[in-house]
Amino acid sequence: MTLDEIAPYSDGNGMTKAYATADADNIQVMGEDGNYKNYFLSNGQSGKGGTTYTAELDGKWLQKAGVACTDTVQPGQALWYISRTAATTPHNITIAGQVLMTAETAEKACSTTYTLIGNPYAVAVPLNGGVVTTGATKAYATADADNIQVMGEDGNYTNYFLSNGQSGKGGTTYTAELDGKWLQKAGVACTDTIPVGGAFWYISRSASSTVKLVNPLAE
Repeated sequence: MTLDEIAPYSDGNGMTKAYATADADNIQVMGEDGNYKNYFLSNGQSGKGGTTYTAELDGKWLQKAGVACTDTVQPGQALWYISRTAATTPHNITIAGQVLMTAETAEKACSTTYTLIGNPYAVAVPLNGGVVTTGATKAYATADADNIQVMGEDGNYTNYFLSNGQSGKGGTTYTAELDGKWLQKAGVACTDTIPVGGAFWYISRSASSTVKLVNPLAE
């Protein structure tokens, strides 16, 4: 879907239009290379000093003032929405989307950095059984294992790590059913989910990890 379909502008919804990126609401989309593409909500102005007005670009998401944009966000991609007024004047915006109907997403390569991944399904996806990895690093503690970070409604993150089943002082206790599971705390089973419309950071410890999401509604 295009950005104008995902986050449509309407008068009075609290979204900020402007001539340039610095003053408008922004959307940032992470690409496969880990770099962001940045878009701003245009007021239709372009040219030196914003002296040219193009009505059909007023209220549209652009990368460059005066140039129409048809970029899309694909299933499983996630985006940041940067509001210019929400910190002082909270408001709600409407985000539209199309849910994926496949049994699972395509495998996504995750290098030794942060990869932003969205939940494309119409149901919450459980971390265990729903976020499936290959080549991932298991460990006794957060610092050495692959991690998942999920932002909550309060803006704070909940962190999970891929367990090797060990717990207790020095990792001397082994629990087979927790080996290869996502945990918040060593030795404690976890049933948390990626919410509908939610996204998460995947932090890989190696350059060979891949991750895919499994649709809980698939037969």
